[in-house]
Amino acid sequence: MKYTPEKVLDLDPYNMAGGIYNFLDDLNLAMETQIDIRPKFNKILVCGMGGSAISGDILADCIYSDYNYPVIVQRFPELPKWLDDETFIIVASYSGNTRETLALYDDAMEKGFKVTVITAGGQLLERAENDGLFILKMMPGLQPRCAVGYSLGLMLKLMDQIGGTSFKVQIGKIMPKLKKFREELASNRSVAWEIARRINGRTPTIYSTPEMSSSAIRWKTQINENSKMMAFSGLMPEFSHNDISGWSEGSVRESCVPIFLYEERMSKVKKKAMDAAIEVLRGYDVVPMVVKIRGKSTTEKLLRSVMIGDYVSLYLAYINGVDPSEVASISELKTRLGKILPYSKTKPKRRIISKGQK
Repeated sequence: MKYTPEKVLDLDPYNMAGGIYNFLDDLNLAMETQIDIRPKFNKILVCGMGGSAISGDILADCIYSDYNYPVIVQRFPELPKWLDDETFIIVASYSGNTRETLALYDDAMEKGFKVTVITAGGQLLERAENDGLFILKMMPGLQPRCAVGYSLGLMLKLMDQIGGTSFKVQIGKIMPKLKKFREELASNRSVAWEIARRINGRTPTIYSTPEMSSSAIRWKTQINENSKMMAFSGLMPEFSHNDISGWSEGSVRESCVPIFLYEERMSKVKKKAMDAAIEVLRGYDVVPMVVKIRGKSTTEKLLRSVMIGDYVSLYLAYINGVDPSEVASISELKTRLGKILPYSKTKPKRRIISKGQK
């Protein structure tokens, strides 16, 4: 299926293709941000929803194997009880008006935790400025789900500053390869087009190893929003303990498709587990899609996987004849949630500026 520029303009009037293409450029730009804070911490909580939360998920996967502190992503608008003085909180909302995130911000400030804010504006920016916090300002004018590259870049650069990581150096080394890969994905004959054609008309479930789970979630959410399709994500080896029964004997075999994000470099144990799952499915006449993910490091594999999934979702939207930018149902639901979660139920009784945050 070939699309002329005129046809693409008709299907994609708000240029979601451009937002997806700019993922790497936004990542690069954000990582040039100057950051000058040094909080003491032994764990990190990222508070956010949607693309902001996905950035936190990717960050957590990037540091999972190599660093000695956990990164946890909190989406529900209530802080967990285990937080303490050694917790560093990142509150992220592109619009700055996400009600769940604002509720988490107010709670964190009232309890005096160390907080840094990532936003492009809105209520969150206003509150953080009033509270004298360190703010990582995002580039305005983006689709929120297209801001993942920028928010991820800020989080990775923040980790370089406060956690002793070297993501800027790592990503700088692999960026030429990633940009070449982007050109391949943006062509009419890319692997993303082939995957989209094979998915079309069926509901995908994207499976990955634990350290690639954030990219599987990103595939799911991008297919949900851009393609206007149901999609799910799952983990190996959990697949082998429950999902396999549904695929082998359930009623979803014709209407759904399993997709495995298959890392070309992974441990022998993980490879054997994934190979076994794929072979069992084939034995039950289920044909899974195996998407090979290249990369020497977890970070490179995650970025490549995210890029593939973004383009798959875009091409599925084109094939289905839907506008990938339009999300009327989400807007309607947010309006209804506004009656349940106002911007602030009450003004916090006290605002505490954590030491080292100015």
